[in-house]
Amino acid sequence: MAQRIAFVGASREDLNIIQLIHQIEGIDIALVADEKKNAPGLKFAVEHQIPVTSAIFDVVKYPDIDIIAVLLPGNDFYNYLLSVATPSHTIFNRSQFMFISDIFNLFFVSTYKGIEDKLLYNTGEIRKAIVDFSAITKNIDILAINASIEAARAGEAGKGFAVVASNIKTLVKDSREMLHHIKSILEKITMVNDEMAALRGRIAEEQENQE
Repeated sequence: MAQRIAFVGASREDLNIIQLIHQIEGIDIALVADEKKNAPGLKFAVEHQIPVTSAIFDVVKYPDIDIIAVLLPGNDFYNYLLSVATPSHTIFNRSQFMFISDIFNLFFVSTYKGIEDKLLYNTGEIRKAIVDFSAITKNIDILAINASIEAARAGEAGKGFAVVASNIKTLVKDSREMLHHIKSILEKITMVNDEMAALRGRIAEEQENQE
């Protein structure tokens, strides 16, 4: 079951953290709160259909929230939440959650980079196998054609061999169709890999813009 988190604080500096957590599976952003209604984090939340509020003191009243991350500077509001929150809430102040987000960021980037590298390597190996298999089917097809010619020359005695040669040609045709299907799947995998690389690049760029 996904952990549901509420952010209190949605300034330009906080936006980077909210965007990062939004990308991580297993964590749902249940609420973004900030007294400034034009806060960048609130805009991001609205764009991604995440509930928002400017009544930050009511954040503990929202149902099914497991974690409250107070990104506001200082500890006044953090201490207030500690005094009114229920035992079901886990509350972090800004410095605590900044440390956690750095860990998430490291995990997210390194994990996805590793997946990209593995996909890139494996798709390369599949492409090599496709080339090799294409060459094999081409040679088999040539042999089947030659066999059909020789069977025709043999006349009645070569009818049985002609059937075998015909079946081989059919097998080659089916193999080529399967290769075409594999190539289309490979292209889809390559597109997913490119999208993952682009996503990681956008996150890195957004982080640089926030610094």
